[in-house]
Amino acid sequence: GAMLEVASAKDRWDTGARDVFDAHDQFDHVEYHDQYLLPFYDRYLKGLDNGYEKSAKVKIYVRGDEQYREEKEWPLKRAKYTSFYLNAEKSESVNSLNDGGLSTDKPKRNGGSTSYDYPNPAWKLGTVAMGPEGPDPVRGVLTFTTLPLESDLEVTGQVVLELYVASTTTDTDFVVKIADRFPQSQEERDADRQPAFVNVSKGWLRASHREKDENRSTPHRPFYTHGNPQPIIADKIYKYEIEVMPFSNVFKKGHRIRLEITNGDSLLTDSFFTHQYLWYKVGTDTIHHREKYPSRLMLPVIPRRTKVNKS
Repeated sequence: GAMLEVASAKDRWDTGARDVFDAHDQFDHVEYHDQYLLPFYDRYLKGLDNGYEKSAKVKIYVRGDEQYREEKEWPLKRAKYTSFYLNAEKSESVNSLNDGGLSTDKPKRNGGSTSYDYPNPAWKLGTVAMGPEGPDPVRGVLTFTTLPLESDLEVTGQVVLELYVASTTTDTDFVVKIADRFPQSQEERDADRQPAFVNVSKGWLRASHREKDENRSTPHRPFYTHGNPQPIIADKIYKYEIEVMPFSNVFKKGHRIRLEITNGDSLLTDSFFTHQYLWYKVGTDTIHHREKYPSRLMLPVIPRRTKVNKS
């Protein structure tokens, strides 16, 4: 404890905020304002010539690299948008409703679909089910998981999930999360234990609010009007463009990228950002992932500088 107390203020802020509580904690300390905000105030409110205008326009914290990085613009122009398509192939890496796959391979003509019924009787707190080791936020939701990555993969920027979905009801919700899945030993998997993971982003959309504001939307960031809610026709396939909050994360070699989809969330996992699960949310949603309806997660991949291996 004492060692932590004597760490300099700069060291403290050189680690990015892991969650909203961490961000609030940083913002609540004078030292944080002195380091990151005061130079701006001094330059533009007091007119002090401190060279602030020459500093980097953008500073991002890259999780995985665990360091800040300066950039010239946002979003990053060098990002290469890569489509990760949902599929029905078992990843055999997690216990979830479907344990589907996520791959850069384009979907097959007969790629099929994935359905789930709601509310799930296994849900105990929001959409969190109970597992053998207690509350399990993944067991009761849809997952689509990549194979273990062959090399580090940096994703930095705006993220869109395109889903082709038919619902048995006149409205439905999508709550989606992206997780960085850590490697798991075969012994742990054989024992039916869930792998460790950390959620790196979240997005949500109500089907009736699917109308986009075309003037403000970009290819990688949909804006919704929220001014013309329209029910959906039962069993008709609609295309939904769901904004996932921008993030910066390096998915390390051997890790997996996992997409989670359900129609609600939980106080246990989402604290005060929870959406209320309403009485009329009863039905079945079917996500299509075949050639005609290629549901996909579009990720801004940042080329990595290759490091020379020292032997």
